Amino acid sequence: MEVRRMSWLSLILVLAVVDAVDRSKFRTCDQGSFCRRYKKWTSRPEREKALWTILPQTRSPLPEGGFSFQVKHVNEAIAHLLLKLDIYASGMVRLRINEIEPLHKRHEIPPGDVVSDPPPAAAQVSPTDEAGKTIFKFDTADGTKAEAILHHSPLALEVSVGGKILQRLNARNMLNFERYRKPKERLPPDSASVSAADAVLLDAAAHPDGLDTNGLWEEPFGGHTDQKPRGPASLGMDVSFLGDVPSLFGLPEHATKASLPFYSEPYRFFNLDVFEYEIDEPMALYGAIPIIWAIHRLEGQTVSSGFLWINPSETFVKLERDTPDTKGGPAHAWWTSESGVLDIVVMVGPTPKTVSTQFHDLTGHGPMPGLWALGKHQCRWNYMSEKDVATVDTMYDKYDIPYDTIWLDIEHTDGKAYFSWNAAAFPNPKQMIDNISAKRRKFVNVVDPHIKKEEKFHVYREVRDKGLFVKKVSYKQIDDPTDVKPADWVEETKIPDPSATQPPEWNTEEDGPWVAPQIDNPAYKGAWHPRKVNDPTPELSDFEGWCWPGTSLYPDFTDPSMREYWGSQFALDKYAGTNGDTYIWNDMNEPSVFNGPEVTMPRDAVHPHGMVEHRDVHNMYGYYVHRATFEGLQKRTPGDRPFVLTRSFFIGSHKYSAIWTGDNYAQWSHLKASIAMVGALTLGGQSLVGADVGGFFKHPDTEMTVRWYQLAVLIYPFLRNHAHLETPRREPYVFDEATMLRIKASLQLRYKMLPLWYTLFHQWATASEPVVRPLFWDFLDDPQTHENEEALESEIMLGDSLLVHGITKPSSEQSEATVYLPKASGWYSLHTGAFKEPGAHVHKLDLDTIPAYYKAGTVVPLKSRIRRSSACMSLDPFTLNVYLDPQTGSAKGRLYIDDYRTRTYEDGKSFLDIEFEFKDGVLKASKTLGSLPEAVGVSAEIERVEIFGLKSALTSAEVTSGGKVAALPLPRSRPLDSSALQAAVIKVKPFIDMRSEWQLSVKS
Repeated sequence: MEVRRMSWLSLILVLAVVDAVDRSKFRTCDQGSFCRRYKKWTSRPEREKALWTILPQTRSPLPEGGFSFQVKHVNEAIAHLLLKLDIYASGMVRLRINEIEPLHKRHEIPPGDVVSDPPPAAAQVSPTDEAGKTIFKFDTADGTKAEAILHHSPLALEVSVGGKILQRLNARNMLNFERYRKPKERLPPDSASVSAADAVLLDAAAHPDGLDTNGLWEEPFGGHTDQKPRGPASLGMDVSFLGDVPSLFGLPEHATKASLPFYSEPYRFFNLDVFEYEIDEPMALYGAIPIIWAIHRLEGQTVSSGFLWINPSETFVKLERDTPDTKGGPAHAWWTSESGVLDIVVMVGPTPKTVSTQFHDLTGHGPMPGLWALGKHQCRWNYMSEKDVATVDTMYDKYDIPYDTIWLDIEHTDGKAYFSWNAAAFPNPKQMIDNISAKRRKFVNVVDPHIKKEEKFHVYREVRDKGLFVKKVSYKQIDDPTDVKPADWVEETKIPDPSATQPPEWNTEEDGPWVAPQIDNPAYKGAWHPRKVNDPTPELSDFEGWCWPGTSLYPDFTDPSMREYWGSQFALDKYAGTNGDTYIWNDMNEPSVFNGPEVTMPRDAVHPHGMVEHRDVHNMYGYYVHRATFEGLQKRTPGDRPFVLTRSFFIGSHKYSAIWTGDNYAQWSHLKASIAMVGALTLGGQSLVGADVGGFFKHPDTEMTVRWYQLAVLIYPFLRNHAHLETPRREPYVFDEATMLRIKASLQLRYKMLPLWYTLFHQWATASEPVVRPLFWDFLDDPQTHENEEALESEIMLGDSLLVHGITKPSSEQSEATVYLPKASGWYSLHTGAFKEPGAHVHKLDLDTIPAYYKAGTVVPLKSRIRRSSACMSLDPFTLNVYLDPQTGSAKGRLYIDDYRTRTYEDGKSFLDIEFEFKDGVLKASKTLGSLPEAVGVSAEIERVEIFGLKSALTSAEVTSGGKVAALPLPRSRPLDSSALQAAVIKVKPFIDMRSEWQLSVKS
């Protein structure tokens, strides 16, 4: 009973703050000492003065390719930094800086965790030295001519493509690297070539220009004091994006615009549990992918490049212009992180596709999701019983609404002890999940990383006994054994009065020797004591915090043995009540600590694996959690495709998890922001992403609900409806009939388009192409995609074929929308087939649809038979919609098919990857990879073709397959709006089997 009271108390404490984000809980740049120091450093006097210099004579080749150089500070006797420069063949320049023989090992991300191991292939480079610089010329894998110039003094890096400079690192000489110091020392060793230590211009933590010493060794915030026994260790650098740069993109995760605003406050990366986050803010949210995409207009040519900052400690990014509040011209950014090493990657592009390719060459490709993961997910905090689950499932079927997965939140557990069940509400979980499986649907349970402190809970006992929990450090002050009393230290309190003289009447024989009277010693410095320092072997105990179960402990997921143990808990013989159709949701993994500083783990907590401070790895904690879960599911069911949803993430999370944008709000502004947030995540390599449909907090009205579904089914790769415990039910069938039917129509459209979605995910998994992306990714040469407000903030592409414009205001405020269609050969309405030329078009709105247009010249794979789940559609034949380029009468497209659920496709044959071409009245497969044996058990047949953009009605159609020609029924033609173009539907009977050679011919 006490445990339950504690759990509900924690819930009440959280609910008390959900009316709005409590800004006082979260630090700004000025409230964090390292960012505050760095801001001052960027505006120091004589900033142009060279401080760090490359020593070109120290150049040495690296074993994996690339080169190293020693770096010397002007106020140090010898070089204390090592710079490594790697140039990768796909088109990347990587710059790393670390200490040489530091007092304490600085944290480096292990190989393979973010950057692939082995790393990308090195480019063929022959460096040449010129006065003050070393030049590295190279050709990228696609033949692009590129160059990296390493300037020696001050240290700077310049990267160019085709003779045009794209990025300059340390262009404004803002480099900062704070080396570790001995306890309480102002300077690190060998930094006192100037006689007075406080006059040394060294770094942001040691300079003579009004140095702010607050927070160097300990730092209070929000009732907590962060102990820093190693002292300051932050680093920073600036980058300039050159040319005319109309927009920068990226920096997920922030609730801001697609074209990144240049706020006065820096963007913050510090993964946090933020309730009801606000829009148009640089505040930190749940995840961190510190990447910027830049568009450069250079002498009539438009190119793109990327900049990636690889550091998992707290990080701030400030965007700046030469002239504030203007667009265009160069753009600048400074970056600073609290600890770790400097690790920067410049992706030279020069196209958006090559930037994406370079990113995935560096970090790895994502796995192919199961088709079911792209269907509808139904979730709520919480479905409260087995009966509740069964009712939701039954009601979807009653109203013939498709869905694939039902989810359970924290209330399904025994007192928030994960891997357990509430026996009263879920007495037969295995039967409940088997019933869902019988309908060819899936199940997802939440499993959070905070572990309930309860002796009967086996996970708690086992992790504790293995010593795998994160530790709390109890610091004790001791005398510094290295501190020595200075030779000139005076400890005598009294000395003979030097002004006293022996009185003339003094008689030595009678009075004894005369002794001068004692006076206070003016040189007395007090009793000498060695300075106090933290005990280097402090007492460690398991860190305890407060989360949903009450008192909770937090495993050290940076430890591979902890990840191995965690993954083993998902085995079917350990996680009772589950089956092979059960998948996992990792929430609260920032990590969330209700009573911790900023609602998270203290920075000075220690991960026993490597004795690493939490500050060094904070932004990767959630990454390690969902990676452990993914790897556990891989082992649970060999050959299966695991599914994990995470709230917290880092660079590389795309290899292990889906992501949602967290606890959003049922507001129109949050609906609109989701367009930019999803687009930013996909630019960061994360394609299986989405936002809670309808908002998590509060309750959307019917119009907002409809508009949210209409947008989500077309642009959210991960499509989930989720809601807060205190909100009314919002399953599609609970709304009035008109609203329910509109939601149903949206979901049926999603299921109709699943072949397109699945094909696009294959392109993401194999060719690095984001499934959804901002318009500039496909239309870089159209300047409106860089600067037009509607194109930037209200529109997004699904693959290269479908443009979607969200409607993000109620009809009382918006009766029409201006839709910008980029430069192409034309566009066809998704809903009516009406043809539009490129340009801005005013779209009259109705409540049944939102503006969406297929690009002319594309072939789109669909399925016309909508069933209750995606698995139930696997045997159904395909429909091909052909949207002709009206000038050439041609179109191209793609379809990928496999068994939709396992990794059997890796055998090199159990799939079909088909490239379609329509030309001169003939539709055929211009290229087919794989064979998709019949035993795979899915359809590879075409039952229907619809062609848009014909100049006249069709008079006949025939299919040639296996050397035989078969006439088809007369196509049904119709005019398309007022464009004089026609559309025609062709019923294909018998079906075309795409495993064999075939073609479909039409005549007018």
